[in-house]
Formats: sequence, structure tokens, C-alpha cells
Amino acid sequence: MFYQINDYVLTIQASDKGITRIDIDLSNKSVLNNSMTVTNLHIKQCLNELDEYFLGQRQVFTVALDINSGTEFQQDVWQELTNVPYGSTMFYQEIAEQINRPKACQAIGQANKKNPIPILIPCHRIIGKNGKLTGYQGKSSAGLNFKQFLLTLEQKNRG
Repeated sequence: MFYQINDYVLTIQASDKGITRIDIDLSNKSVLNNSMTVTNLHIKQCLNELDEYFLGQRQVFTVALDINSGTEFQQDVWQELTNVPYGSTMFYQEIAEQINRPKACQAIGQANKKNPIPILIPCHRIIGKNGKLTGYQGKSSAGLNFKQFLLTLEQKNRG
């Protein structure tokens, strides 16, 4: 199923247990004409929650996730990312310390890069120790622009 925000298109996949993947098209070339009927209840819930999120009305996602990829370390990182509050940021070092792997900053970055469910698992809230944005969906400027868009949205609506 597809979801469009501004010029970005999200492709959402789910199993019968929950959301399995969200891919973000950062090319700014996609224009969505979505006339597909949604039958998966998790995708329906995800679409509703994304609408609320982008309208500034939702700070916590409750749709079920079905993560069937990643190493145990990556899954630990992804779980910890869900604890980063809406509208806040943390450093890679802080995440490493939270999962009791204080020297794993670079590995935290790699786990973020492989996050199968961005936005719902908020890897966009993790920034460099110098306070600067680091890669998002790769190291492209479009990825950094989208990361900034998400952070600005959250900071504006955290109330």
C-alpha cells in the first residue's frame, strides 16, 4: 500500500501480525494515484495513524509491528528507538549506552540504516553527537531533508 506526504511516497507492507516494512521514495518524482482497496487491518490502522501523525495529532504509534529481519543487536536498537520521545532527539552514544553497548555508536548507526520500519520506529530522532543531522535513508541530501522535515513536524507539535 502507498502513502504520500508532500512529494514523498511511503510503501507500506504488512503480514497478518503487523507492519513489516516501510520504504520511503525520496526521489520527489513520485505522484501517487492510490485507488487500491486496503484489506489488511494493520495497513488500514497504519494509514490512519500516519494521517494523524502528519497532522500533528499523534505522538505514539500503536499499530502492531512484525519485525522478522535483523540481528538480535539490530532488534535491540530498534526496540530502544521506540523509547525516544516524540519531538526529542538523542545521540547515537546515548542509544549505545541505553542498550549497554557503550562502544557501539557506529553499529547503532548501521542498525538505524537497516531499520525496516522508519517513522514508526523513529530512527530519525537520532542525531550526531555534535548536534548535526546524520544520514537518513542513506546519506543523500533528500534523506537529510526528510529527516529534518520529520523532526520539525514533531518539534512543532509536541505541545
